[in-house]
Amino acid sequence: MRLLEMGNDAMKELPTMQELQSFITYNKMGSFTLAAQSMNITQSAFSAQMKKLERLVGVKLIARSTRGSRLTREGELFLPEAEHVLETLERAVQSIRLTSKVERPVLNIGVLRSFGDVRVNGYVAHFYKNHPEFSVSIFDMEEEEVLLDLRENRIDMSILYLPNNKDMSMYESIGIREDSFVYYAPKLIGDSKEPISVEAMLANPLVMYPPKYFMNRTLKSYLGEGSQNAAFQGSRLSNPYTMVDYCNKNEAGCVVAKPFLESMEVNHGYLELEKPLRLQVCFAFKKNSTKWETMQTFMDYVVQEAHY
Repeated sequence: MRLLEMGNDAMKELPTMQELQSFITYNKMGSFTLAAQSMNITQSAFSAQMKKLERLVGVKLIARSTRGSRLTREGELFLPEAEHVLETLERAVQSIRLTSKVERPVLNIGVLRSFGDVRVNGYVAHFYKNHPEFSVSIFDMEEEEVLLDLRENRIDMSILYLPNNKDMSMYESIGIREDSFVYYAPKLIGDSKEPISVEAMLANPLVMYPPKYFMNRTLKSYLGEGSQNAAFQGSRLSNPYTMVDYCNKNEAGCVVAKPFLESMEVNHGYLELEKPLRLQVCFAFKKNSTKWETMQTFMDYVVQEAHY
């Protein structure tokens, strides 16, 4: 931050990192009570921090009233500056720790549940062979949870199908591969090899994802008007593993990614779709991430593996 005043060779007192973090937390939580709980301090201590911050900055950052509180115009202008200061410090600390080898590079990755993390497990296993200094944790999540945890920094990056109706303005994305989907129904298709139509799929029970899932929305759009009947005829299961298992044991079908079946070493029991369905698999992460160098090492490796 710029030094606002210098006098008698003494620098004017600046806000502490704790005060900046508390201010950022207030903006996320929207109330003093929730922000104090999140910071694990009393509400009076939190309020004192905000009053001191306002005194040091010299303007009112939070408007308080009997109806609640909100950022002032000055507070909204100050917020991105405070975030930038903390991000710069975090990036500097992360860089020096990695350079000095006092800390292992750590990545927390959220994987879209309907993607099937068996493929990611393969990427991670191969990655470790060449980069044993890394620590990678994989979390099985659904779209809304992925985007929330990215925003709140609970995960560093995600692997998901590119969202088609979400605001991704605060994230960066890098493509990995394109998945083509097939109809898996070993107990229904017999010896047929011909691509299957939407009408033919809907003629039998079709396993769907639960409501609010990314793939539920995607498949409903793909199936069109008949998707409502399909949802009642079939079952709703949460991931492609359970779908494939269900269709192995019952006269029902499901729409799954062909690369997922290949990773499970399934090479029969499915048909190509007459009307193709393809989705872009991508990495998503917050802009200006403090772990960019660590993430880039992993992403470069995975993209290379995906096209091998």
